[in-house]
Amino acid sequence: MPLYRYRVRNRDGAILTGTLEGVDLAGVIENLDLLGYIPITIKEEKSKRPTGSSKINIPFLTPRVKLIDLITFTRQFVTLHKAGLPMLQAISALQAQTKSKALKDALDGIRKDLMGGITLSSALSRYPHIFNELYVNSVWAGETGGVLDEILGRIADLLDHERKLRSDILSALRYPIFVVATFFIVILVISTFVLPKFISMLIGFGGKIPLPTKILIVFTNVLKHDFIFIFLGIGLIVVLCYMFLRTKSGRLWWDQVKINLPIFGSLSYKITLSRFARMFETLDRSGLPILRSLSLVGKTSGNTFIASKVDLIAESVRRGRGLATPMREVKVFPPMVVQMIATGEESGALDDMLRQISDYYDSELEYTVKNLTGMIEPVLILILGVGVVFVIMAVLMPYFNILASLR
Repeated sequence: MPLYRYRVRNRDGAILTGTLEGVDLAGVIENLDLLGYIPITIKEEKSKRPTGSSKINIPFLTPRVKLIDLITFTRQFVTLHKAGLPMLQAISALQAQTKSKALKDALDGIRKDLMGGITLSSALSRYPHIFNELYVNSVWAGETGGVLDEILGRIADLLDHERKLRSDILSALRYPIFVVATFFIVILVISTFVLPKFISMLIGFGGKIPLPTKILIVFTNVLKHDFIFIFLGIGLIVVLCYMFLRTKSGRLWWDQVKINLPIFGSLSYKITLSRFARMFETLDRSGLPILRSLSLVGKTSGNTFIASKVDLIAESVRRGRGLATPMREVKVFPPMVVQMIATGEESGALDDMLRQISDYYDSELEYTVKNLTGMIEPVLILILGVGVVFVIMAVLMPYFNILASLR
Protein backbone atom coordinates (compact mmCIF):
# COMPACT_ATOMS: atom_id res chain seq x y z
CA MET A 1 0.00 0.00 0.00
CA PRO A 2 1.15 3.61 -0.58
CA LEU A 3 2.84 5.41 2.31
CA TYR A 4 1.54 8.88 3.23
CA ARG A 5 3.37 11.48 5.33
CA TYR A 6 0.93 13.58 7.32
CA ARG A 7 0.95 16.78 9.39
CA VAL A 8 -2.06 16.97 11.73
CA ARG A 9 -3.42 18.80 14.74
CA ASN A 10 -4.64 16.73 17.72
CA ARG A 11 -7.50 17.49 20.13
CA ASP A 12 -5.22 19.66 22.28
CA GLY A 13 -4.15 21.76 19.31
CA ALA A 14 -0.63 20.35 19.13
CA ILE A 15 0.84 19.69 15.68
CA LEU A 16 2.01 16.14 15.02
CA THR A 17 3.76 14.57 12.05
CA GLY A 18 4.20 10.98 10.99
CA THR A 19 3.54 8.39 8.29
CA LEU A 20 0.55 6.14 7.65
CA GLU A 21 -0.17 3.51 5.02
CA GLY A 22 -3.48 3.36 3.20
CA VAL A 23 -5.13 2.22 -0.01
CA ASP A 24 -5.81 5.82 -1.08
CA LEU A 25 -5.83 9.38 0.23
CA ALA A 26 -9.49 9.20 1.28
CA GLY A 27 -8.78 6.11 3.39
CA VAL A 28 -5.87 7.82 5.15
CA ILE A 29 -8.02 10.86 5.92
CA GLU A 30 -10.73 8.61 7.39
CA ASN A 31 -8.17 6.75 9.54
CA LEU A 32 -6.74 10.02 10.85
CA ASP A 33 -10.26 11.24 11.57
CA LEU A 34 -10.96 8.08 13.58
CA LEU A 35 -7.83 8.82 15.62
CA GLY A 36 -9.18 12.29 16.40
CA TYR A 37 -6.67 14.20 14.26
CA ILE A 38 -7.40 17.20 12.05
CA PRO A 39 -5.33 16.87 8.82
CA ILE A 40 -3.23 19.86 7.76
CA THR A 41 -1.17 18.32 4.95
CA ILE A 42 -0.99 14.76 3.60
CA LYS A 43 1.52 13.77 0.92
CA GLU A 44 2.16 10.39 -0.65
CA GLU A 45 5.71 9.07 -0.36
CA LYS A 46 7.51 6.27 -2.13
CA SER A 47 8.20 3.78 0.64
CA LYS A 48 11.38 1.74 0.54
CA ARG A 49 11.04 -1.98 0.54
CA PRO A 50 12.21 -3.60 3.76
CA THR A 51 15.08 -6.06 3.73
CA GLY A 52 12.75 -8.99 4.18
CA SER A 53 10.97 -8.32 0.90
CA SER A 54 13.84 -7.54 -1.45
CA LYS A 55 13.10 -10.42 -3.80
CA ILE A 56 11.74 -9.57 -7.22
CA ASN A 57 8.67 -11.56 -8.18
CA ILE A 58 8.66 -12.39 -11.88
CA PRO A 59 5.25 -13.47 -13.23
CA PHE A 60 5.03 -17.12 -14.38
CA LEU A 61 8.44 -17.90 -12.79
CA THR A 62 7.72 -17.15 -9.13
CA PRO A 63 7.10 -20.28 -7.00
CA ARG A 64 3.44 -20.67 -6.15
CA VAL A 65 1.88 -21.77 -2.89
CA LYS A 66 -0.75 -24.50 -2.99
CA LEU A 67 -4.21 -23.34 -2.05
CA ILE A 68 -4.47 -25.99 0.68
CA ASP A 69 -1.25 -24.63 2.27
CA LEU A 70 -2.65 -21.09 2.25
CA ILE A 71 -5.91 -22.30 3.80
CA THR A 72 -4.02 -24.19 6.52
CA PHE A 73 -1.85 -21.14 7.27
CA THR A 74 -4.90 -18.85 7.53
CA ARG A 75 -6.84 -21.17 9.85
CA GLN A 76 -3.81 -21.74 12.10
CA PHE A 77 -3.09 -18.01 12.21
CA VAL A 78 -6.70 -17.34 13.30
CA THR A 79 -6.37 -19.94 16.07
CA LEU A 80 -3.08 -18.53 17.37
CA HIS A 81 -4.27 -14.93 17.17
CA LYS A 82 -7.51 -15.72 19.00
CA ALA A 83 -5.48 -17.47 21.70
CA GLY A 84 -3.76 -14.15 22.41
CA LEU A 85 -0.37 -15.00 20.93
CA PRO A 86 1.44 -11.86 19.70
CA MET A 87 1.42 -11.53 15.93
CA LEU A 88 5.19 -11.84 15.53
CA GLN A 89 5.28 -15.05 17.58
CA ALA A 90 2.33 -16.45 15.64
CA ILE A 91 4.05 -15.75 12.29
CA SER A 92 7.31 -17.30 13.56
CA ALA A 93 5.49 -20.43 14.78
CA LEU A 94 3.68 -20.84 11.46
CA GLN A 95 6.89 -20.26 9.53
CA ALA A 96 8.49 -23.16 11.39
CA GLN A 97 5.52 -25.45 10.77
CA THR A 98 4.78 -24.88 7.08
CA LYS A 99 6.19 -27.32 4.53
CA SER A 100 5.90 -24.91 1.59
CA LYS A 101 9.28 -23.28 0.92
CA ALA A 102 7.70 -20.33 -0.92
CA LEU A 103 5.34 -19.66 1.98
CA LYS A 104 8.15 -20.11 4.51
CA ASP A 105 10.29 -17.50 2.71
CA ALA A 106 7.34 -15.12 2.48
CA LEU A 107 6.55 -15.48 6.19
CA ASP A 108 10.17 -14.70 7.02
CA GLY A 109 9.91 -11.46 5.05
CA ILE A 110 6.51 -10.64 6.60
CA ARG A 111 7.92 -11.17 10.11
CA LYS A 112 10.77 -8.75 9.37
CA ASP A 113 8.33 -6.23 7.88
CA LEU A 114 6.17 -6.40 11.02
CA MET A 115 9.25 -5.83 13.18
CA GLY A 116 9.85 -2.68 11.14
CA GLY A 117 6.42 -1.32 12.04
CA ILE A 118 4.60 -2.24 8.81
CA THR A 119 0.96 -3.30 9.13
CA LEU A 120 0.04 -6.91 8.37
CA SER A 121 -1.93 -6.04 5.23
CA SER A 122 0.98 -3.98 3.86
CA ALA A 123 3.42 -6.81 4.60
CA LEU A 124 1.17 -9.32 2.84
CA SER A 125 0.78 -7.01 -0.18
CA ARG A 126 4.50 -7.40 -0.91
CA TYR A 127 3.86 -11.03 -1.89
CA PRO A 128 1.06 -10.83 -4.51
CA HIS A 129 2.00 -14.25 -5.91
CA ILE A 130 0.80 -15.75 -2.59
CA PHE A 131 -1.67 -13.28 -1.11
CA ASN A 132 -3.90 -11.89 -3.85
CA GLU A 133 -5.64 -8.51 -3.83
CA LEU A 134 -8.80 -9.94 -2.28
CA TYR A 135 -6.81 -11.50 0.59
CA VAL A 136 -4.81 -8.31 1.27
CA ASN A 137 -7.83 -6.01 1.08
CA SER A 138 -9.80 -8.30 3.39
CA VAL A 139 -7.00 -8.26 5.98
CA TRP A 140 -6.82 -4.48 5.66
CA ALA A 141 -10.59 -4.27 6.25
CA GLY A 142 -10.21 -6.50 9.32
CA GLU A 143 -7.41 -4.34 10.71
CA THR A 144 -9.33 -1.14 10.07
CA GLY A 145 -12.61 -2.46 11.45
CA GLY A 146 -11.08 -4.24 14.43
CA VAL A 147 -12.44 -7.62 13.31
CA LEU A 148 -9.24 -9.23 12.02
CA ASP A 149 -9.97 -12.66 13.54
CA GLU A 150 -13.44 -12.82 12.04
CA ILE A 151 -12.24 -11.59 8.64
CA LEU A 152 -9.42 -14.15 8.56
CA GLY A 153 -11.95 -16.86 9.38
CA ARG A 154 -14.09 -15.63 6.49
CA ILE A 155 -11.05 -15.68 4.20
CA ALA A 156 -10.26 -19.27 5.18
CA ASP A 157 -13.87 -20.31 4.50
CA LEU A 158 -13.79 -18.44 1.20
CA LEU A 159 -10.52 -20.08 0.11
CA ASP A 160 -11.80 -23.50 1.12
CA HIS A 161 -14.98 -22.87 -0.85
CA GLU A 162 -12.88 -21.74 -3.83
CA ARG A 163 -10.77 -24.93 -3.61
CA LYS A 164 -13.87 -27.12 -3.67
CA LEU A 165 -15.32 -25.05 -6.49
CA ARG A 166 -12.17 -25.48 -8.58
CA SER A 167 -12.20 -29.22 -7.92
CA ASP A 168 -15.86 -29.50 -8.95
CA ILE A 169 -15.31 -27.42 -12.10
CA LEU A 170 -12.27 -29.52 -13.12
CA SER A 171 -14.31 -32.68 -12.55
CA ALA A 172 -17.11 -31.29 -14.71
CA LEU A 173 -14.68 -30.27 -17.47
CA ARG A 174 -12.62 -33.48 -17.46
CA TYR A 175 -14.89 -35.34 -19.91
CA PRO A 176 -15.36 -32.43 -22.38
CA ILE A 177 -11.60 -31.79 -22.43
CA PHE A 178 -10.93 -35.48 -23.09
CA VAL A 179 -13.43 -35.54 -25.96
CA VAL A 180 -12.01 -32.39 -27.60
CA ALA A 181 -8.40 -33.62 -27.23
CA THR A 182 -9.33 -36.99 -28.76
CA PHE A 183 -11.07 -35.24 -31.65
CA PHE A 184 -7.97 -33.18 -32.49
CA ILE A 185 -5.73 -36.25 -32.27
CA VAL A 186 -8.01 -38.08 -34.71
CA ILE A 187 -7.86 -35.12 -37.12
CA LEU A 188 -4.05 -35.10 -36.98
CA VAL A 189 -3.83 -38.85 -37.57
CA ILE A 190 -6.24 -38.73 -40.52
CA SER A 191 -4.50 -35.70 -42.05
CA THR A 192 -1.04 -37.24 -41.62
CA PHE A 193 -1.58 -40.87 -42.64
CA VAL A 194 -4.88 -41.16 -44.54
CA LEU A 195 -5.39 -38.01 -46.58
CA PRO A 196 -1.94 -37.94 -48.29
CA LYS A 197 -2.66 -41.34 -49.91
CA PHE A 198 -6.03 -40.21 -51.20
CA ILE A 199 -4.54 -36.95 -52.49
CA SER A 200 -1.69 -38.66 -54.35
CA MET A 201 -4.16 -41.08 -55.98
CA LEU A 202 -6.53 -38.24 -56.89
CA ILE A 203 -3.72 -36.19 -58.47
CA GLY A 204 -2.58 -39.28 -60.36
CA PHE A 205 -6.03 -39.58 -61.93
CA GLY A 206 -6.02 -35.88 -62.79
CA GLY A 207 -8.76 -34.98 -60.32
CA LYS A 208 -9.19 -31.77 -58.35
CA ILE A 209 -8.70 -31.57 -54.59
CA PRO A 210 -11.98 -30.57 -52.85
CA LEU A 211 -12.04 -27.32 -50.84
CA PRO A 212 -12.69 -28.97 -47.41
CA THR A 213 -9.70 -31.25 -48.02
CA LYS A 214 -7.49 -28.29 -48.94
CA ILE A 215 -8.50 -26.46 -45.76
CA LEU A 216 -7.77 -29.50 -43.59
CA ILE A 217 -4.38 -30.06 -45.24
CA VAL A 218 -3.36 -26.42 -44.83
CA PHE A 219 -4.47 -26.50 -41.17
CA THR A 220 -2.43 -29.61 -40.34
CA ASN A 221 0.62 -28.40 -42.32
CA VAL A 222 0.61 -25.15 -40.37
CA LEU A 223 0.43 -27.11 -37.11
CA LYS A 224 3.29 -29.39 -38.14
CA HIS A 225 5.69 -26.93 -39.75
CA ASP A 226 4.94 -23.62 -38.03
CA PHE A 227 4.37 -24.92 -34.51
CA ILE A 228 7.19 -22.82 -33.02
CA PHE A 229 5.85 -19.59 -34.53
CA ILE A 230 2.33 -20.41 -33.36
CA PHE A 231 3.63 -21.13 -29.86
CA LEU A 232 5.63 -17.86 -29.78
CA GLY A 233 2.64 -15.92 -31.13
CA ILE A 234 0.32 -17.33 -28.49
CA GLY A 235 2.94 -16.61 -25.83
CA LEU A 236 3.25 -12.99 -27.00
CA ILE A 237 -0.54 -12.54 -26.95
CA VAL A 238 -0.71 -13.99 -23.44
CA VAL A 239 2.02 -11.63 -22.19
CA LEU A 240 0.36 -8.57 -23.79
CA CYS A 241 -3.01 -9.54 -22.34
CA TYR A 242 -1.42 -10.03 -18.92
CA MET A 243 0.21 -6.60 -19.09
CA PHE A 244 -3.08 -5.00 -20.17
CA LEU A 245 -5.04 -6.68 -17.39
CA ARG A 246 -2.52 -5.41 -14.85
CA THR A 247 -3.57 -1.84 -15.69
CA LYS A 248 -6.51 -0.21 -13.94
CA SER A 249 -8.59 0.17 -17.11
CA GLY A 250 -7.73 -3.36 -18.25
CA ARG A 251 -8.75 -4.88 -14.94
CA LEU A 252 -12.00 -2.89 -14.94
CA TRP A 253 -12.79 -4.03 -18.50
CA TRP A 254 -12.03 -7.68 -17.79
CA ASP A 255 -14.00 -7.77 -14.55
CA GLN A 256 -17.03 -6.43 -16.42
CA VAL A 257 -16.61 -8.95 -19.23
CA LYS A 258 -15.98 -11.79 -16.76
CA ILE A 259 -19.41 -11.58 -15.15
CA ASN A 260 -21.13 -11.50 -18.57
CA LEU A 261 -19.45 -14.53 -20.11
CA PRO A 262 -21.74 -17.41 -21.09
CA ILE A 263 -21.88 -20.23 -18.51
CA PHE A 264 -18.76 -19.19 -16.51
CA GLY A 265 -19.93 -15.59 -16.16
CA SER A 266 -22.80 -16.76 -13.99
CA LEU A 267 -20.33 -18.54 -11.69
CA SER A 268 -18.13 -15.45 -11.36
CA TYR A 269 -21.14 -13.20 -10.74
CA LYS A 270 -22.55 -15.41 -7.98
CA ILE A 271 -19.14 -15.71 -6.30
CA THR A 272 -18.81 -11.91 -6.26
CA LEU A 273 -22.31 -11.41 -4.83
CA SER A 274 -21.66 -14.00 -2.12
CA ARG A 275 -18.37 -12.29 -1.16
CA PHE A 276 -20.04 -8.88 -1.12
CA ALA A 277 -22.88 -10.01 1.17
CA ARG A 278 -20.64 -12.04 3.50
CA MET A 279 -18.05 -9.29 3.98
CA PHE A 280 -20.71 -6.58 4.30
CA GLU A 281 -22.45 -8.62 7.00
CA THR A 282 -19.19 -9.14 8.92
CA LEU A 283 -18.19 -5.47 8.86
CA ASP A 284 -21.69 -4.15 9.58
CA ARG A 285 -22.12 -6.58 12.47
CA SER A 286 -18.84 -5.31 13.95
CA GLY A 287 -20.45 -1.91 14.46
CA LEU A 288 -18.64 0.05 11.75
CA PRO A 289 -20.56 2.97 10.19
CA ILE A 290 -22.27 1.91 6.98
CA LEU A 291 -20.19 4.28 4.84
CA ARG A 292 -16.99 2.80 6.22
CA SER A 293 -18.32 -0.72 5.65
CA LEU A 294 -19.20 0.08 2.03
CA SER A 295 -15.77 1.58 1.44
CA LEU A 296 -14.11 -1.59 2.71
CA VAL A 297 -16.48 -4.15 1.20
CA GLY A 298 -16.08 -2.74 -2.30
CA LYS A 299 -12.35 -3.46 -2.17
CA THR A 300 -12.92 -7.01 -0.90
CA SER A 301 -15.49 -8.04 -3.53
CA GLY A 302 -12.76 -9.32 -5.85
CA ASN A 303 -14.26 -7.48 -8.84
CA THR A 304 -13.23 -3.91 -9.67
CA PHE A 305 -16.35 -3.32 -11.78
CA ILE A 306 -18.63 -4.25 -8.87
CA ALA A 307 -16.38 -2.22 -6.56
CA SER A 308 -16.85 0.89 -8.74
CA LYS A 309 -20.62 0.47 -8.45
CA VAL A 310 -20.33 0.05 -4.67
CA ASP A 311 -18.44 3.37 -4.56
CA LEU A 312 -21.38 5.02 -6.36
CA ILE A 313 -23.74 3.48 -3.81
CA ALA A 314 -21.58 4.80 -0.96
CA GLU A 315 -21.68 8.29 -2.46
CA SER A 316 -25.49 8.13 -2.63
CA VAL A 317 -25.69 6.85 0.96
CA ARG A 318 -23.47 9.77 2.01
CA ARG A 319 -26.16 12.08 0.60
CA GLY A 320 -28.77 10.35 2.77
CA ARG A 321 -30.52 8.26 0.12
CA GLY A 322 -30.31 4.90 1.89
CA LEU A 323 -28.98 1.64 0.43
CA ALA A 324 -31.76 0.07 -1.64
CA THR A 325 -32.44 2.98 -4.02
CA PRO A 326 -28.85 3.48 -5.27
CA MET A 327 -28.38 -0.31 -5.47
CA ARG A 328 -31.37 -0.44 -7.78
CA GLU A 329 -30.03 2.44 -9.88
CA VAL A 330 -26.57 0.99 -10.57
CA LYS A 331 -28.26 -2.05 -12.19
CA VAL A 332 -25.65 -4.54 -11.04
CA PHE A 333 -27.45 -6.27 -8.19
CA PRO A 334 -30.41 -8.59 -8.90
CA PRO A 335 -33.89 -7.35 -7.89
CA MET A 336 -34.10 -10.07 -5.22
CA VAL A 337 -30.92 -8.77 -3.53
CA VAL A 338 -32.14 -5.17 -3.66
CA GLN A 339 -35.51 -6.16 -2.20
CA MET A 340 -33.89 -8.11 0.65
CA ILE A 341 -31.56 -5.17 1.40
CA ALA A 342 -34.57 -2.83 1.46
CA THR A 343 -36.40 -5.18 3.84
CA GLY A 344 -33.32 -5.37 6.07
CA GLU A 345 -33.05 -1.58 6.19
CA GLU A 346 -36.71 -1.13 7.11
CA SER A 347 -36.77 -3.89 9.73
CA GLY A 348 -33.33 -3.18 11.23
CA ALA A 349 -32.21 -6.73 10.36
CA LEU A 350 -29.73 -5.88 7.60
CA ASP A 351 -27.09 -8.31 8.92
CA ASP A 352 -29.52 -11.24 8.81
CA MET A 353 -30.62 -10.36 5.28
CA LEU A 354 -27.00 -10.13 4.09
CA ARG A 355 -26.27 -13.55 5.61
CA GLN A 356 -29.32 -15.01 3.84
CA ILE A 357 -28.17 -13.50 0.53
CA SER A 358 -24.71 -15.03 0.92
CA ASP A 359 -26.13 -18.44 1.90
CA TYR A 360 -28.49 -18.32 -1.08
CA TYR A 361 -25.71 -17.66 -3.59
CA ASP A 362 -23.50 -20.30 -1.99
CA SER A 363 -26.24 -22.87 -2.61
CA GLU A 364 -26.76 -21.49 -6.13
CA LEU A 365 -23.06 -21.97 -6.83
CA GLU A 366 -23.20 -25.61 -5.75
CA TYR A 367 -26.22 -26.19 -8.00
CA THR A 368 -24.58 -24.42 -10.96
CA VAL A 369 -21.35 -26.40 -10.66
CA LYS A 370 -23.21 -29.70 -10.39
CA ASN A 371 -25.04 -28.87 -13.63
CA LEU A 372 -21.98 -27.44 -15.37
CA THR A 373 -21.46 -30.53 -17.51
CA GLY A 374 -25.09 -30.41 -18.61
CA MET A 375 -24.69 -26.77 -19.69
CA ILE A 376 -21.45 -27.42 -21.61
CA GLU A 377 -22.55 -30.64 -23.38
CA PRO A 378 -25.02 -29.04 -25.86
CA VAL A 379 -22.41 -26.50 -26.98
CA LEU A 380 -19.75 -29.21 -27.14
CA ILE A 381 -21.99 -31.53 -29.17
CA LEU A 382 -22.78 -28.74 -31.64
CA ILE A 383 -19.11 -27.81 -32.13
CA LEU A 384 -17.95 -31.43 -32.42
CA GLY A 385 -20.86 -32.22 -34.74
CA VAL A 386 -19.81 -29.47 -37.15
CA GLY A 387 -16.19 -30.62 -36.87
CA VAL A 388 -17.03 -34.27 -37.56
CA VAL A 389 -19.14 -33.37 -40.61
CA PHE A 390 -16.28 -31.22 -41.95
CA VAL A 391 -13.71 -34.02 -41.43
CA ILE A 392 -15.98 -36.59 -43.07
CA MET A 393 -16.42 -34.31 -46.08
CA ALA A 394 -12.66 -33.64 -46.25
CA VAL A 395 -11.89 -37.39 -46.22
CA LEU A 396 -14.74 -38.83 -48.31
CA MET A 397 -14.90 -36.23 -51.09
CA PRO A 398 -11.43 -37.17 -52.48
CA TYR A 399 -12.47 -40.84 -52.30
CA PHE A 400 -15.66 -40.16 -54.29
CA ASN A 401 -13.67 -38.11 -56.82
CA ILE A 402 -11.29 -41.06 -57.31
CA LEU A 403 -14.26 -43.42 -57.90
CA ALA A 404 -15.77 -40.95 -60.37
CA SER A 405 -12.51 -40.72 -62.29
CA LEU A 406 -12.34 -44.52 -62.60
CA ARG A 407 -15.63 -44.67 -64.52
